[in-house]
Amino acid sequence: MMTHALSTIRAQKALIALLLLFSVSLALSKTAVNIVMTLTYLTALLFAIRFKDYRTVLASHMNQPLVLPLLLYIAVTGIGVFYTENSADGMGIVNKTAGLLLVYYMTSVLIETVPENEEKHRISETLVLLFITGIMVLDIVGLLTYGGIIGDRKFSLPLYPMHVHHIWFANLNALGIYAASSFFLFGELPRHSRKRALLIAFIMLAVLSILLSTSRTAWLGMTVTSIILTYLYAGKKRIFFLTLAAVLAACLLAYQYVPLVHDRMDAGFTDISQYAAGIRQTSMGLRFLMWKASTAMFLSSPLFGVGTGDYVVTMHHYIASGAYPASLMQFNQPHNMYLFSLATNGLAGLSALLFVFYSIFKCARTRMRMDRRAGFLAFIALATGIHFMVGGLTDSFFNIQILRTAFAFLIGVSIRAMNDRDHPD
Repeated sequence: MMTHALSTIRAQKALIALLLLFSVSLALSKTAVNIVMTLTYLTALLFAIRFKDYRTVLASHMNQPLVLPLLLYIAVTGIGVFYTENSADGMGIVNKTAGLLLVYYMTSVLIETVPENEEKHRISETLVLLFITGIMVLDIVGLLTYGGIIGDRKFSLPLYPMHVHHIWFANLNALGIYAASSFFLFGELPRHSRKRALLIAFIMLAVLSILLSTSRTAWLGMTVTSIILTYLYAGKKRIFFLTLAAVLAACLLAYQYVPLVHDRMDAGFTDISQYAAGIRQTSMGLRFLMWKASTAMFLSSPLFGVGTGDYVVTMHHYIASGAYPASLMQFNQPHNMYLFSLATNGLAGLSALLFVFYSIFKCARTRMRMDRRAGFLAFIALATGIHFMVGGLTDSFFNIQILRTAFAFLIGVSIRAMNDRDHPD
């Protein structure tokens, strides 16, 4: 019969192995991610039922920092199902928000069950490194596709591999760059030449992939996130303003001398001018119309919105009345995370959404200057949260599984109920 300690150790090793598999699969396969997460929860349940000591360990780590904010977010969307016309779509949205909690809970709790602080930090770094490795594999596939070695899209833009939408692909790479940057800023890379080489290679591939993705959402998100992070971490105002000037100069130089960037930005400016002239059937023109329609939905029911699953239904009513063109029916969300919450769940929904981000930033800010280990995790949490908030202005990231899962995973690694002893002075 296994001893108290042995049963707990074996359970921890088995579950951490599944979590490591989850991290490397995240960027590569939606099916694999779902299967591994299901296996992880079933395995944890089996161990908890069989071994009382492991059940005690799990119970002692259940109260993670973002559990309440995420439960509140789920509750608001869940309540919205009761007054929605399309309950199937409503339950689909609730399922997506619940997915945030499931991934966050799995990641944060399993890491915290590891008793040794050195091992806990090593596992956290390994999880992030495997996440980056998965994205790097996706980048290589994308670039091989662009080069014509795989598939039939040689030199075709935007770049996207394995049927991953180019906007999702670009923003996933942005998250990878933030995670890789945290290793250079707060890790111990001088002693790990292979790890350093891997991260440098990834960053180079990721930057190229983001450029070729032509995603203005990712470009905007990274620019704003970089500026905000510099403001938070710069010890002197002079450093911040010099960095700000450097970022702006880089943006102007890219616009001036990189044809791809110049063309994409000019296309955006053209869309805006055409919209002002009454021409609406453009990429940004359709976005503006969706934002206008979403605002109308919100104003029709400011407190609780039109219902969790009724964005498409309400849009159909608007189109039937002649207020908006039928081309908007190709979208099931307004490409704006905040307006989607306001339209479907009103001020209650937006407040719950913002409370999630507030909780992330509150936890991260208290830990960002503790020590290098806490700083490593805090930087990832801050960068991920800021990028999602900025990117959410032009897309509903929580409606996209690969981005939603990556967000919850990185936040689960970095925002945990860590003991003070985990961070020695």
